[in-house]
Amino acid sequence: MKKPSATVTIRRRRDHLAEMAARGTTHERTIASEKLARLDARFDFSAEEVAADIFVGWSRPAHARLAEPVLRVKQEWLDAANLVKWVFQDQFDAASAWRTTDEGAELLLHAEKADIKRFRPFAKNLYETIVAACAVFSSGRDVRALDRAPFLNGLYDGLIDEPRAVGAMVPGFSPVAKKKPAGGKKRRKPSAVLPPNSATIHPYDLGRDAGKKLRMATPRDELCESVRLAVAGPDAE
Repeated sequence: MKKPSATVTIRRRRDHLAEMAARGTTHERTIASEKLARLDARFDFSAEEVAADIFVGWSRPAHARLAEPVLRVKQEWLDAANLVKWVFQDQFDAASAWRTTDEGAELLLHAEKADIKRFRPFAKNLYETIVAACAVFSSGRDVRALDRAPFLNGLYDGLIDEPRAVGAMVPGFSPVAKKKPAGGKKRRKPSAVLPPNSATIHPYDLGRDAGKKLRMATPRDELCESVRLAVAGPDAE
């Protein structure tokens, strides 16, 4: 009996499991390998997947001296929205700037009015997908608040297909100022227990994978599900 061709979702599930089988803990590698074998037995992966690109068909906006709002965001998601600003700069060579509002901020793009109108849906959809992926990542088990920055860094590099220089360090956790104990005496800090998945997938790597999926026009629900599965580990279905 001929096996059905693997769908885009199945292929990406397989890619995630393959990464887990290669880089996970002993337990994770075992589970991931078993699931890989089941996928290979059920689906045909021989056909090549046609790649999509969210930037195809979007030309550079015409520059204008005056800037107009192209995106409005809430303050708590300004770090995620900043990726949209970088996209305009790096992908479209278009200048933009943030302006504070009562509820958050708005991104002002130096472009002709016709291009502002044309790019508003693009910017809104990109922003909402980034926020959705980040929200799923942040709600995962064993995820710390400090993991959000490297996750977004990775997401942007994957989205723009920006390779890290050879030998460059992966973005780490944000530094936190340490309080000095009263009296100048050092207090013994208990050993921290590492989360089960902390050594398996770095937030930057997970974000980069999500960024690549976003670049390939992966549906938002599907992209978020891949993030959820990655954070949850190979036991999740």
